[in-house]
Amino acid sequence: MKREMKGLLYAASIALLATACSNNDENLGGVDINKPIDLKLMPAPAATADTKAAIGATSFDANDNVGLFLAWTEGASAQVPIANSIVQNSTWQNGSITGEQLYWQNTADEHTIYAYYPHADLSASTYSVPVTIQADQQTAGATGFENADVLYGTFSGQAQNNVSIAMGHTMSQVTVKLQGGNGYTSGAPLPTISKVELKCPAGFILGGTLALADGKIAPAAATTTATTLTAYNDNDTYRAILVPGQTISQGTEFVRITTTDGTTYTYTLDKAITTASNTIYALTLKLHKGEIELTSDGLSISPWGTTNTIDGDADMDIQ
Repeated sequence: MKREMKGLLYAASIALLATACSNNDENLGGVDINKPIDLKLMPAPAATADTKAAIGATSFDANDNVGLFLAWTEGASAQVPIANSIVQNSTWQNGSITGEQLYWQNTADEHTIYAYYPHADLSASTYSVPVTIQADQQTAGATGFENADVLYGTFSGQAQNNVSIAMGHTMSQVTVKLQGGNGYTSGAPLPTISKVELKCPAGFILGGTLALADGKIAPAAATTTATTLTAYNDNDTYRAILVPGQTISQGTEFVRITTTDGTTYTYTLDKAITTASNTIYALTLKLHKGEIELTSDGLSISPWGTTNTIDGDADMDIQ
């Protein structure tokens, strides 16, 4: 947002505060609206022990930036549309707001706080955020992987002394784990893995936009210039972030494992998948001498986090 517009919005906020103070409103319910909102943000709790937020994080790192919008309308008694934001795109980092502060305007009306990660520079009245994933997520590293893990959450209610927002995952994740099979079950180590790739001949979706109004991802079109994604090796669990709405057809050689000596193993998907927000698609593959198979547990599909805030435009479709 441009500085001039922010100044006007801030001045308007101060004027509203002055009005509120003149009505002796600031201490109703024990909330002092002269003080900035005490806000805590965290990734939503993981659904299971293995489906962790952003590779194991249960809180944001000190250098993580979260974007914030505060929406308020006089007399509001329900969630306030983001178009009514009086503070736009402030930054929360390491437990405090580093940009324009957020204040309750009074203690009677509903206020809505919209939060998203990672923070992006947005122009005034821009209520959508571009999202992208890398085709080579191993090279992008942990930081690149986590930046592709787009989070979103909201709070809607009257003034409170403390507000906590558990932010849900808007993207999808595929995980691949390897087990030893025939030829590796007698103590022989698995071959050293060079890389694990996901394949889609029709092309992967590499971007889209996050709608701040509702937290849904609108996917871009798939591109045939990216028919392979290299997964990030997280301590021998291979993770790849996908954009919701990505379709992988039945019969696709979906996973390709390459060892350091150049040997490749492929796993063919036996069910079509259309990825959904806040969803993990977990594959445990048994590596035999010369071939690979899915374990008896099959393809496991589960919520990424426990929040129900995120549902996404694309429903999960398993055929």
